Amino acid sequence: MSTTFEYNIEKKSIRASIAPWWEATRPRMFSVWLASGIIPGTVARLNGVFEPATFLLELLLCFLLLTLSCWADEYGDLKKGVDGANRLGPIRPLQRGEILPATMLRACIVLAVICGVVGVLLVVRSFLLHPTNPWGIVAFLLAGAVCIAAAFGYTMGKRPYGYRGLGDLVSFFFFGPVAGVGGFWLYAHTIDWLVLLPASAAGFLLVQTINLQNLRDFDNDRFHGKNTTAIILGRNRVIVYHYLLSLAALLCYALFPIASGLLSIQNFLFILAFIPLINHCIRFRKLIHSGECPSKLDTLMWPLSRAMGACAALFCLSILSS
Repeated sequence: MSTTFEYNIEKKSIRASIAPWWEATRPRMFSVWLASGIIPGTVARLNGVFEPATFLLELLLCFLLLTLSCWADEYGDLKKGVDGANRLGPIRPLQRGEILPATMLRACIVLAVICGVVGVLLVVRSFLLHPTNPWGIVAFLLAGAVCIAAAFGYTMGKRPYGYRGLGDLVSFFFFGPVAGVGGFWLYAHTIDWLVLLPASAAGFLLVQTINLQNLRDFDNDRFHGKNTTAIILGRNRVIVYHYLLSLAALLCYALFPIASGLLSIQNFLFILAFIPLINHCIRFRKLIHSGECPSKLDTLMWPLSRAMGACAALFCLSILSS
């Protein structure tokens, strides 16, 4: 009996120690790495160059890079005082003291090494399957190092780019076009520029989730000198910007099958996923004009994340149905 009791206590203790780290990965952002991984794989399948191991390694690397970005972002914001008592969003594990800053920093370094190892495996496997110019290996390894550095540079260091209005642009660039074009190249060792359309669509929706958080934290960020894109644009323009991000994503998704000559009805079934995205914009407008506390914007995060994931998943299924 005591053995069972001790086992249950130990199990609860393990769960309690894992829970803050799981929360710090920000599960509601998981649609980001999912979209970044499955879109190049879908275009590769369409071009007849899909390879399962490359697909799984790309998905894993996207997940690890996003997790590293989230952990580093949390550490940087805490050290700079942004994640304090006045922040309106969910209280993060570092804020609550459930993870020590030094422990988080060490975890970021370890995770960066793991990202590097997975990246090397992915590149080496790709070049073993398609032997080409060895300078290509060097170029991809350097690109991977830049991605890891960008994860740290968002809020960490003396001049974090997330504090200088570049967070949206850099996040879009790496999790959109870079993930799409680079991911496809590792399958085919050539570039299908059309992959930029759905990859950019995923990037625009990622930026929309960032913009939603920046609008929520507008006053707190401005007080601490965190000059996000929202701060630079101002409240009125950033609201229009939010709608434009949705519109740009919808257009990019819709243009891909047209440009690819996939004109069957089933190739456009992903349009159904636009419904929750449009619904998000409607709810966003109501909240913005209701005069309620900006913290209410956080209630839109999960629906927006699900809409982003649904758009990417249904897009891929629709394209592959031809």
